[in-house]
Amino acid sequence: MQRNGFDALLPGIESWYELGNKSRTSRRVEEEKVARISEHVNMMFRYVPYVQTNFVLGLDSDQGAEPFELTKRFVDLSPAAFPGYSLLSAFGQAAPLNLEYQRAGRVLPFHFLNNHLAMNVRPRNYGWVEFYDRVIDLTAYTFSRKAIYRRFMATPSSSAKWMNLMRAVSSEGYGRLRFYRQVRKNLVEDVAFRKYFEGESKLLPPFYKNIIQKDLGEWWQWLPEGALEHAPNAYLQKHHLQQT
Repeated sequence: MQRNGFDALLPGIESWYELGNKSRTSRRVEEEKVARISEHVNMMFRYVPYVQTNFVLGLDSDQGAEPFELTKRFVDLSPAAFPGYSLLSAFGQAAPLNLEYQRAGRVLPFHFLNNHLAMNVRPRNYGWVEFYDRVIDLTAYTFSRKAIYRRFMATPSSSAKWMNLMRAVSSEGYGRLRFYRQVRKNLVEDVAFRKYFEGESKLLPPFYKNIIQKDLGEWWQWLPEGALEHAPNAYLQKHHLQQT
């Protein structure tokens, strides 16, 4: 990769557990996995100047504080890597696993399938407020002044140093932290917002409607009727038709 001019790698760590793991291995085994992967990521910097490690938060294999604490440990062991956090999202027919989410009635009618603005699958092992508390805690840890400083000093490339710094203090770091805190606040204080997240209502909360309107700007007036409505179980319904 170095000989062929690779400037960046974005490996997907995703989770510290197997995605379908039902039994859960011991904490010691997972800590050894964190150490092993951290060592491998640190080795990458000998060949490429930039590494972003990607994680998915809220997978069914996650439970309690442990997965978030393990990720914090990784942040400490691989300070040069830029962690990218995505919230679990079901992208239509992108994965057969989405059928399981839809059969369980866990997919919400969100339009924001960008992994960050909203999570459109109700987590199996967390309540919404607890989940966002853990996401906020991990994000704050990752983009604390101490972590930003350690990432800046550990990154071998000068251009990568400044890119990491700007990503941390702009919309990707501090910005998402502010957004997650606002979502958490809405979950506690806004009954209609909470009902939407719990699947008890299909009415898109004004909070998200305003985001769409702001993004569209003058094009908002041309949005067709029904465009804010979304069938979360369309994949499952299509699957049933194909089976008959």
